[in-house]
Amino acid sequence: MKYLILPLLLFSCFAGHSQTAAEWVKKGDLLLTEKKLPDALNAYNSAWKKDSTLYEIYTGRGSVYAEMKEFEKSFLDFTRATELKPDSALAYHYRANLMLSLLYSDESIIDNTRAIERATNDKMLFGSFLNRGTAKQQKRDFQGAYEDFMRCYTYDTLNIAVINNIGIVLDELGRRDESILYLQKAIRIDSSFMGPYVNIGFQYTLMGKYKESLPYFDKALQLEKDEPVTLNNRGFARYKLNDLEGAMEDISKSIEGYPANSYAFKNRALVYLAMNKGTEACNDLKRAKELQFEKQYGPEVNELLKKHCGN
Repeated sequence: MKYLILPLLLFSCFAGHSQTAAEWVKKGDLLLTEKKLPDALNAYNSAWKKDSTLYEIYTGRGSVYAEMKEFEKSFLDFTRATELKPDSALAYHYRANLMLSLLYSDESIIDNTRAIERATNDKMLFGSFLNRGTAKQQKRDFQGAYEDFMRCYTYDTLNIAVINNIGIVLDELGRRDESILYLQKAIRIDSSFMGPYVNIGFQYTLMGKYKESLPYFDKALQLEKDEPVTLNNRGFARYKLNDLEGAMEDISKSIEGYPANSYAFKNRALVYLAMNKGTEACNDLKRAKELQFEKQYGPEVNELLKKHCGN
């Protein structure tokens, strides 16, 4: 599994139509950046009581609800913001990011495109192209993702997140030599950034060079101990090297830190199969399917279920 840089969510403070409501909005924005979510919610609700037509309330409160995992309320607030200011890019950007986090890739692409069409500054264009590229990657539209990430690259040729993501999609497009060049550039820019180490290690696993991948995964884990994606990848390499105990330790720890990762459940199922633990393997494969492995990575889990579990 590659280490994808998460999409960009843009936070801004605005002046409001009603001064008192605007003060509450500014307070809510500050509390949101400080991750004081209940206090931020109270501030936005206070602003709403003063002026329920204020657009900035809904972008701010929707962001709080998203952070609090109250996704329906978040969606409703962002939608209300688009209704109040249909020509503004920001609410579409926020709603696109919410849809992306929930794996509604098509909806995210539509809203990011709307944000791009309405954007009035490079910051918004950069963030929306980055998000749209990520949504296209979720749909396995790697050429489309590459084109969007390259648009980001024109705005910032030294942005490590963009360079890392370009390396990922180039690999998916079979352009491995170019991919490695971008990932090596990211390491040259900042050798303390773990993403390229993970992705170069992952490419070595795709090449069947499992022993060569381990130093890259080890380096990444030195930079960020117990990072779930890296543990999962190192666990798979250990599995291929027949270090089943080491593989089980890494992948299980990965699942503890990132229980929504379908790829890790698939990998642990492979280890269980190698240990002749069919029941545990089938349980993990079923969990990987529930977590929409096929939508993100292809039919491998369904094929394993059919072969080993009879469904």
